[in-house]
Amino acid sequence: MGHPAAAVAWPARRRAAEGEGPRAGQVVFSGGLTAAAPLAAGDLVSATVDRLGTLELCCR
Repeated sequence: MGHPAAAVAWPARRRAAEGEGPRAGQVVFSGGLTAAAPLAAGDLVSATVDRLGTLELCCR
């Protein structure tokens, strides 16, 4: 979507059109921090976030 603010503005406008808006404490991500990487069957992806823990994804 180009500028990261556009990735936040688009869903905000959609929700506003439906009479909704952001909620207090809601987290909004403006896009990925890295480029997409291809995955194949058998690949294992692991991400560790400080104080939150680890998430693993196994591709079948």
